[in-house]
Amino acid sequence: MEDKPSINVLIRDKFTQRSEGSFSLEEPLVLSFHGKGRNMHNDLDQIEQDIKSKLDPVILDLYNIALVVYVWDLQTPRPQFDPREFRCLMSVSNKDKWDNVKSHLEATLYFLTGDIFTFNFVQGKPAEKEFQFKKKSDECVSLFSGGIDSLAGVKWMVDSGLKPVLVSHPGMGLISDTQKELVLRLMKITGNGLTWHRIRATAEKGKDLKGKETTQFSRSFLYLTLGAVYALTIGIEKEFIFENGILALNVPLTQSRIYSNTRTAHPRFLKMYEHLLSLLFGPHVAVENPFIALTKGEVAKLLDADGFRDLVGMTMSCPYVSHLRYEKVKTGTTRHCGVCFPCVIRRVSMHHANLWNNDAKYSKDVTAPFPKIPEEGVKLLFEMMDFARQMDKCSAIDDVFIEFPQFFIEDIDPIMLFDMTKRHVVQFKDFLMQKAHQSLRQYLGLY
Repeated sequence: MEDKPSINVLIRDKFTQRSEGSFSLEEPLVLSFHGKGRNMHNDLDQIEQDIKSKLDPVILDLYNIALVVYVWDLQTPRPQFDPREFRCLMSVSNKDKWDNVKSHLEATLYFLTGDIFTFNFVQGKPAEKEFQFKKKSDECVSLFSGGIDSLAGVKWMVDSGLKPVLVSHPGMGLISDTQKELVLRLMKITGNGLTWHRIRATAEKGKDLKGKETTQFSRSFLYLTLGAVYALTIGIEKEFIFENGILALNVPLTQSRIYSNTRTAHPRFLKMYEHLLSLLFGPHVAVENPFIALTKGEVAKLLDADGFRDLVGMTMSCPYVSHLRYEKVKTGTTRHCGVCFPCVIRRVSMHHANLWNNDAKYSKDVTAPFPKIPEEGVKLLFEMMDFARQMDKCSAIDDVFIEFPQFFIEDIDPIMLFDMTKRHVVQFKDFLMQKAHQSLRQYLGLY
C-alpha cells in the first residue's frame, strides 16, 4: 500500500473535505476563507469595490495562495539553518491550470524564502469563463510600503510622466498610519495625479494565528500579487517594485547578508514571478525594479526636492520599530532602532543625499562616541568596514569574483554591480568620516 502524502497546511472548504482522507494530516495549520471556521481575511470586498467587478477566480486563486503562504510563514518559526517544509492541500478554480504551473510556483517560492513547498490542488468551484487580459490603461502599478525607496519611486514615476496606481499592504498600526499620511501628502504634491489601494491581507484577529516568526521572507510574493491583482484586472501592463541595488542584489556587506538574506526584489525572483503570471494569464504584465543599478544614497537623492524633503522623516525603514514601543520610545518622532542593517544603510543614504536634517530620529546612534554604541551596532559597522577594505583591494571585477563568489548573478551585468558597490563603499566611508565620532573612526582604523 502506498503511503499517503503528508499535509501540514490545510485550506479547509467543502472541496478539500472530500479529499482529506487521501492525505496524512500531520497536525496541520488549518486555514479557511469561508464559513464558521473562517480565520483568513483577504479583504476581497474592498478589492472588488476598487475594481468595480467580481475578481476573476484564477486571480483570486493566486491571491489566496500568496496569503496562505504569508500566514504560514508568520506562523512557522525559522530554524537557523534547515529549510522549513510547506505541504498544502487547497482547492482552486482550475486544477489543470494550477497543476501545470505547480513546479514553477514551488521553485519561485523556494528561491524567495529558502523553504520547500509542495502544493496539492483539488478542483473547487470552476470559473464560468477563462480570464482574458485587456489593456485599458496607460497607468502603472507600484508597490508602496512607506519606506524611502517606495517614496523615491513615486518621485521617479512623476518625473517620468507616469500615472502611478499605488498598492499597499499595511503591517502594524504605525506603518499603516504612515502609509496613509504619506499618500495624502503625495496627492497634494502631485495634484491628485495618483490612485491608492490598500489591502489588509492577513489572518483574522482573535483566531489564535498571531505571528511567531519576524523574518517574513514571503511577504514580497504577497505584495507583488496584490499589485498583480490590480494590474491584471484594471488592464495595466507594468508593475514596479522599487528597491535600491545594494539591497535588491544582496551585496554581501556583512556576514548576515551572506548567510541569512531576503530576496524581496532580487532580479531572478522578479523574473520568476513575472513568468508565473505569464504561465497563468499570458505575457501581459511586466515586473520591473527601476532602481536596480542605484545605491540607497542615490535613490534617496531623488527626494532632495521641494515637497519631498518634508516627507523623508515620515518614512520607515526599520524592521524592529515595533520593539521600540516596548521600550517606551515615542515612535511619533523616533522611527528607527538605529543599529540594524537597514537603519545603518539609511543613515549612509541620508548623508549622501543631503537629507540628514530631514530624517526622523533614531533610538540608538551609531555616530555617537564609541563606548556609547550598542554592541550590535559596533559589530555591524566593523563588518561593513571590513567589506569596504576588501572592495578597495579589488581593482577589477575578476578580483571581486575571487573574493566574493556571490557577485555572480545570472542576467546581471557584473560591471554594473561592481561599479555600484564601489560607489556605495565611497559613500559609506564618507559617512563615517563626516558623521561618525572620532573614537569610532579610530576603532575602525579609519583616519
